Amino acid sequence: MPKPASAQLSIIRDGLFVSRPLTADISETAPTAQKLVKDHYGRRPLTAVELVVTSPKRIPRLAAMSQGAAAGVPENVYEEKLLSCTAKPHDLYSVTVIAPKNTVQVLINAKRLRRRPREIGATLVWAFVEVDQLSRKGAVERRIALTRHELGTHVLSKSKARSLYRIEAEMEDEAAKVTGRIVGKVIQQNRQAEAAAREEVAAAHNAA
Repeated sequence: MPKPASAQLSIIRDGLFVSRPLTADISETAPTAQKLVKDHYGRRPLTAVELVVTSPKRIPRLAAMSQGAAAGVPENVYEEKLLSCTAKPHDLYSVTVIAPKNTVQVLINAKRLRRRPREIGATLVWAFVEVDQLSRKGAVERRIALTRHELGTHVLSKSKARSLYRIEAEMEDEAAKVTGRIVGKVIQQNRQAEAAAREEVAAAHNAA
């Protein structure tokens, strides 16, 4: 069942063998990651976000179902095909996809994050950058066009398809750069806070 983190954010554990402690850690970290991205861009995307903590085996099918349904592709079509963004699911930390009813899903690779728990924060920051990107004007329409193209219902010309793939690559580059800036800033602030705390302890010890 979804766990309400906020009016616009919910977390779902999908799969019998998906780690409950990992899902709890993601639930605890997600609101902070969401706020960091909101503060960076100075705006809050109005899109409702659903974080789905699942296995890499399930990610390709869930992505095709979500984007296929959002793009109006018949169920019998998206049940048989997969999307390029999930071609290597075991390599993914997460993938952000459009979903029906003007929502966005973030499919999180529980297996990879279970092995690298220190990367939960960065993964969620990256995901919320992608949520912001999909909230921008024309972004959903482009993703719908690309989804229909990949699922074969409305095949694009080669030039149009290249243009959309180029935009997707640019969005990925932006997500990497912004995530690096945000995570770097948090690390710096934490180090400064730790240094200040050590100075206070030393000052108190000297005074005593």
